[in-house]
Amino acid sequence: STMPSNEGQAAGNERAGGGASGQSACSLSEAELECPVTDIQMLEVAKVAGTKWLDIGVYLGFNSSQLADYKVRNFCSLYKRLFDLLTDWASRETEATVGMLLVACRSADVGGAAIKALKKHRH
Repeated sequence: STMPSNEGQAAGNERAGGGASGQSACSLSEAELECPVTDIQMLEVAKVAGTKWLDIGVYLGFNSSQLADYKVRNFCSLYKRLFDLLTDWASRETEATVGMLLVACRSADVGGAAIKALKKHRH
């Protein structure tokens, strides 16, 4: 499966859809999705992503040698591995938003857990 070239559009489509029952109730608002992602939000997402850290890294544009480096640096901790990766992503991405992070989490099949984590620390 390929990622859509326009991530913003993908997030927009998912927001507008709301097909699953109660999906809109547990989603984040459009304004929240456009907020810059905070360190605490990245930490909460890192805690729930577990073994999906690698998939999230790929969807955020990291290559295999970069991902191998995160694994070596934090060999015993999956969440520290992903937190390091996310903070690096946020610093290199000019506008790293909650929505962009959520698109990557949904692509890695941890969208539901990510929404709960992000809602804990709203702006």
